[in-house]
Amino acid sequence: MKALIAPLFVSVLFASASAFAITPSDQYGEAVATNAVQRTVVVDSTTRYINVAHGETVTIRDGDRSVQWCFDGLSGSFPLSTILPSAAGDKPVHVYVAPVNLD
Repeated sequence: MKALIAPLFVSVLFASASAFAITPSDQYGEAVATNAVQRTVVVDSTTRYINVAHGETVTIRDGDRSVQWCFDGLSGSFPLSTILPSAAGDKPVHVYVAPVNLD
């Protein structure tokens, strides 16, 4: 009986762990419809970083490319290229997500 329980326990443990895996949208937020946007940020050759608030929905425009994004993920900062590939050419632009203000 013990020989049967151990493998069963291990398989249940791995199955439940995969059900709770963090997805990219859990980590960074998600793309949204344009009618939900609160403001627009334009990225140009001088842009080094973007500040947003957790839960804020922003259009980020880089030349002729843009993305509408809701910053409701777990990450406090990440490269803009994560959500808008090739943003600002080869120059790194970083997104900083301010935590929720509970005051």
